[in-house]
Amino acid sequence: MTRVLVVDDDPAMVGMVAMLLGSESYEVVTAYDGEAALRKVRDDAPDLVVLDMQLPRISGDEVCRRIRETSALPIIMLTGRKEEEEKARLLELGADDYLTKPFGRKELVARVRAVLRRASGNTAPKAPVSLGSIAVDPARHTAAVKDKLLELTPIEFRLLEILVRRGGEVVAREQLLRAGWPDERDPDPEWLKPHLARLRSKLGEADAPVPENVRGVGYRLS
Repeated sequence: MTRVLVVDDDPAMVGMVAMLLGSESYEVVTAYDGEAALRKVRDDAPDLVVLDMQLPRISGDEVCRRIRETSALPIIMLTGRKEEEEKARLLELGADDYLTKPFGRKELVARVRAVLRRASGNTAPKAPVSLGSIAVDPARHTAAVKDKLLELTPIEFRLLEILVRRGGEVVAREQLLRAGWPDERDPDPEWLKPHLARLRSKLGEADAPVPENVRGVGYRLS
């Protein structure tokens, strides 16, 4: 059974989300502050975290950062703010998706399913591909530089795969959006920037080539 960790300091919100996800046959574990959330991630090994921004002891932002430092665990952030800048900031933190409060049952369940589906890669795996020192194996969902594995989120992995597979060619932003968010009907172009920035950082730390921005067109890895 798929396990979802729900983290919010509001017991009513936790109870509502737990009830909705439980009715969809997800196993739900809960936490009410940032310290407890990190313990649950370590001890209960959830498949996905639904994480509120405003938490006592350790903020939701910091919890997201700490998880992302060591894991590609899918994260959906909860926020009460609707500004585009806030949404971009959450993605820059490492969130895979976000929900703006208040939200309904259908949206919650749809986003949980979509993030889990992207994380599991339920489409038929493609053949392994490499570009210079970078090797990507979709069947095993691994990416490595000189045989050293990279810790990538599901979105970062899909972006790297298409860039490596199209090695040396410019990949249009629209193609990258479709690759990174295959379940989104109309993905926001602004989503690309933070995910590509983190991907560039990880590749750079591994002394590998990084995606190059071709102004007005897309990105190229060569």
